[in-house]
Amino acid sequence: MRFAPILLALVTLFSTGLGGMAAMRLRDRLHLLLGFSSGAVLAVALFDILPEVFAFPHGASYMPMTALGFLAFFGLERYTAMHRAREHPHLAPSHEMELGAVSAAGLAFHSFLDGVAIGVGFQTSVEMGLLIAFGIIAHDFSDGLNTVTVVLAHGNSPRRAIFWLIVDMLTPVLGAASTLMFNLRAGLLPWLLAFFAGSFLYIGASDLLPEAREHDSPLVGVATCMGMLIIFLITRLLRG
Repeated sequence: MRFAPILLALVTLFSTGLGGMAAMRLRDRLHLLLGFSSGAVLAVALFDILPEVFAFPHGASYMPMTALGFLAFFGLERYTAMHRAREHPHLAPSHEMELGAVSAAGLAFHSFLDGVAIGVGFQTSVEMGLLIAFGIIAHDFSDGLNTVTVVLAHGNSPRRAIFWLIVDMLTPVLGAASTLMFNLRAGLLPWLLAFFAGSFLYIGASDLLPEAREHDSPLVGVATCMGMLIIFLITRLLRG
């Protein structure tokens, strides 16, 4: 199981790539996929990571780290302007294109942290690693979608969008591989798990779900519930 984090991170590579291709070709059903992804990501945080954190002695003491994880990803999104692709009409074209590259780089760093989360999960337990990986595979579709969208919206060419999509596809694998170089001390695990719980809560509730709800369809709620239910059942299955 030593290389399991890398193998599962390779699956995220395909998930991210599909999201990028969907951004170029399929706009009609994205809200359902985003709704499903938001439910899955939230479920991993609520049904797996947070219960694991609370199972440690004094589990509630790690909750400030969950808040930090939430705020860190909020700050990353704001800094890189992930969802503000058209709010800068006054910029010169060259600067507009550079902003698209900076935004894509921020998304790639986010994806690197996703790979680290998979590795940290496997250092906790196989079940934890699998569930974190499932959640990341689900939301990396959105990462690929956002990467292509934000690069193209800032006036870059499709070729440059594909370049940044490939970067975003590879960074989770690099993140997972980096965790093979060290074994975390047991005392650090609950802090890191709490941090990633906060990041998952932000991604699901403040990133994916609002995007999905931009489409006024009752099926978004159904897709979100299905994502949560499937992860809940997988959690019960793995722990049973």
